[in-house]
Amino acid sequence: MVSLARQNLVHEWRRFAAAILTLAFSGLLILVQVGLLLGQLDAFTLPLTRSKADLWITAPNIQSWDQSTVVPARVEGLFWSHPAVLDVHEMSLGYTDWRTGDGARQNVMIVGVNMRPGALSGLDGMTEDTLAVLSNPETVLVDQADAGKLGATIGGTAEIAGKRVTVGGFVRGFRSNLMPLVFTSAESLRRINADWTSSGPPYFLLKLDPRFDVEQVRRELEAAGGGQAYDVATPEELTAKSALFWLEESGAGTSFGFSMLLALLVGVGVTGQTLRGAVIASLKEYATLRALGVTVGQLRAIVLEQSLWVALVGNLLMFVIAGLLGGLAWFMGIPLVLTWWLGGITTLFVTAIACLSGLVALSVLYRSEPADLLR
Repeated sequence: MVSLARQNLVHEWRRFAAAILTLAFSGLLILVQVGLLLGQLDAFTLPLTRSKADLWITAPNIQSWDQSTVVPARVEGLFWSHPAVLDVHEMSLGYTDWRTGDGARQNVMIVGVNMRPGALSGLDGMTEDTLAVLSNPETVLVDQADAGKLGATIGGTAEIAGKRVTVGGFVRGFRSNLMPLVFTSAESLRRINADWTSSGPPYFLLKLDPRFDVEQVRRELEAAGGGQAYDVATPEELTAKSALFWLEESGAGTSFGFSMLLALLVGVGVTGQTLRGAVIASLKEYATLRALGVTVGQLRAIVLEQSLWVALVGNLLMFVIAGLLGGLAWFMGIPLVLTWWLGGITTLFVTAIACLSGLVALSVLYRSEPADLLR
C-alpha cells in the first residue's frame, strides 16, 4: 500500500503539484507573519537582549525596560559587596534630538556602551574593531539601515543635545522599531549630557559568577534594597515584561494577531480545498481498488501516506523560500526572526492540514458505491 501511494504521487505529480505549492505558501505565510512579530519584539528590546548581563537593576515598578529613570548611585556598593557579583556597569541611555547640517531633526535613543575591559564590555554583535572606533571622543555609531533617515555618513557630523558628534562607522542588526539607536561610549555620553547621569544611572548591569544561582542572587539583592530603591530582573524577565507591554499598549499585538488569524484561515481553507481536489480527482482509482477487495482501512493508509509525502515536500519548499526571505530581510534591515521552534510548530500545522484534508476528501468514497464512481 505504501509503494502504491508513492507510485501514484510520482505518476500523477501534476495533480498534486498545486497542493504542494499551496501547502508551502500557506505555511510560509504563517511563518513570516509570526517571524515579523518576533522581529518587532526583538527590535524593541535590542539594548536589553544584546547586553552581556545576568541581572538588570532598574528603577522600581517599571512596565517596560525603556521606562527606567534613576537608580541611586549609592546602591552600587551593595552589588559589589555580594560574593556572586563579578562585574558591575552603569548603563545609560537617553532620548534626544539628532540634528544634521541641513537642519533636519530626528528623535533618537542614545546608548552608552561600556568600553572598559571586562565581562560587560560592549554589546553582543559589536566587534572589537567597532568598539575601538568609540574610543574616540564624541564619536557615535548608527545602524546602516538608519543611515538614510539620519543623513549619516562615515566621517560626517551631527548634533546631539547641542553637542557636535562624529559618525565613526555603521553597525548591522541594531535597527530598533522604537526609534533609531545611536551608540557611543559611556564617557562620551556623560560629556554630551551630564544631566542624564548626575543623580544616578537608569540601569546597573551585573555579571555573576556562574557557580551561583541567578534566582537566589536576585532575591538576595532585592531584599538588600528593601524593594524601594530599585528592582532586579533577569534579561529574560525584563524582555517578556517589555514585550507584553508593547503588545498591549501599542496596538501592534492586536494587528499582528488579526493578520496571523487571517493567514491561518487562508492556509486551512485554500490548502484543504486544493488537496481535497487532488484526492477527489483520484476517486475512480480508489473505487477500483475498493471493488477489487481493498479494505477501507487500506485505502485510508494510501491517502494518509500520500498526504504525508505532500506535506514533506511542501515543508521542504517552505523552508527553502523562508531561508531566502530571511537573507533578503537581513540585507534590507527588516527585523525577521525565524526560530527552530517556530519552524517546528509550522511544520506540524502544515502536516496536520495535509492529513486532515486527505482523509476528509476520502469520506466521499465511504458514502458512495464503487459502481457509481466507476461510471
